[in-house]
Amino acid sequence: MGVIIYELNEVPIKLFDFYASSHPKSAFAKLRNHSSLFQTHTADVGNLSPWITWPTMHRGVSNVHHEISDLGQDLTQVNKEYPNVYNLLAQQGVKVGVFGSLQSYPLPVNLDNFAFYVPDTFAAGDECFPEKLSAFQAFNLSMVRANGRNVKSGIAMREATRFIQNALHLGLTTNTFLKLSNQIVSERLNSNRIVRRRVSQVEIAFDIYIRQLIQTKPDVSFFFTNHVASSMHRYWPTMFPEDYDSGKFDETWRTQWSGEIPHAIKVANYQLQKLLDYCDASGSELIISSSMGQGAVSNAEPTEREVLITNLKSLMGYLGLKTDDYEPKLAMSPQVVLSPKSGAVKAALNKLSNIFINGKNINVFETSTGDVRLEISLINQNSLSVFDGNMQIDPKKIGVDNVHLQDASSAYAYHIPEGILLHYKSGHKAEKDNIKTWQAVSALDFAPSLLKKFGKQIPSYMQKENLFLL
Repeated sequence: MGVIIYELNEVPIKLFDFYASSHPKSAFAKLRNHSSLFQTHTADVGNLSPWITWPTMHRGVSNVHHEISDLGQDLTQVNKEYPNVYNLLAQQGVKVGVFGSLQSYPLPVNLDNFAFYVPDTFAAGDECFPEKLSAFQAFNLSMVRANGRNVKSGIAMREATRFIQNALHLGLTTNTFLKLSNQIVSERLNSNRIVRRRVSQVEIAFDIYIRQLIQTKPDVSFFFTNHVASSMHRYWPTMFPEDYDSGKFDETWRTQWSGEIPHAIKVANYQLQKLLDYCDASGSELIISSSMGQGAVSNAEPTEREVLITNLKSLMGYLGLKTDDYEPKLAMSPQVVLSPKSGAVKAALNKLSNIFINGKNINVFETSTGDVRLEISLINQNSLSVFDGNMQIDPKKIGVDNVHLQDASSAYAYHIPEGILLHYKSGHKAEKDNIKTWQAVSALDFAPSLLKKFGKQIPSYMQKENLFLL
């Protein structure tokens, strides 16, 4: 018995239904026909990002209250005021497992009721519980650092070696090992296939999660994956060309990358089938959720190049800062996040207002906890011209580059408030009304619903009008 929560980041109803209907024997189809179906709506205001909407779902309050706006943000205060639902459950005696949920770093101080705890892939350190899982996390984080807007062919040898030495013990299966081997071979035969390394990471993670699930049998566990969301952002026009003006995307490009979303979904489908088999055998329940969805960006343009901050050390050095003045944080490209360690940072960053890259500034945003996000929005630039006042400077001096995108993709699909939540119980029969209907709920209702499901106290600040997990 138990509840498994598979956090399928940003997948909307449109994509879920498309795959379920076109693959009637798939796990997607089984879930579509034998689950309670809900369309979630995030309560957040302003720009929607997963590092904002998942805390909203987990904490039962919107970003107006939790004020989480960036990856790597100091969560000390918000964890006291609005704890994650998995911490609330653990504090009330429920055995919990966490694997990769966004904004889950650092580890809780009290791990007594945690079966396992692996923070997200943007964590500031590789600490895990049990400690042996840190070998995987160190390797995982090294891959995230190395692969931003483009995927690179190299790997961090020290972290990879440490992980490989522990891989079988941690749960890496022969099947996944063969898939990884095939991935390397396919890259040699078709260089485009290197982008699928983003998917390979979650294949490794899922093996380790399943091993922990089977060995520790938590009452509730959370597993997060971003691999489908990543493919949707880049390749949505290959699957839904009708969402854009006719002829906007070259047919050759669409054909070249047409296999990427199906490949990502195939991996998710395989993982969901494994979880369905586990639930049917153990009597456990499965919840598939996304804190929001994605939809086509109708005015998106084909993108060959993007101006990015590629060397934060060079940029900070040009502004007069030393490496001990700040701490770089992992973030999703094109954003760069840092944590100031000295009072010199603020004055130095003010100098950015005088630096123009093809006529545009680097945007500077300070979070509620003092971290700083840097970002510039320039695509399809034929050349790069950087001025500090009236003086022209080499772009490399400030760590920016006009990066050629290996898959000529941009954010062709982007975040929308509507997500999905499916609740599967072993033996649940398909109901004709349920097959066609998704019931609208607020993402704010998830945390209190889960607390109620386990018979635990619901904090007074959470809304409780539409509790829906039975």
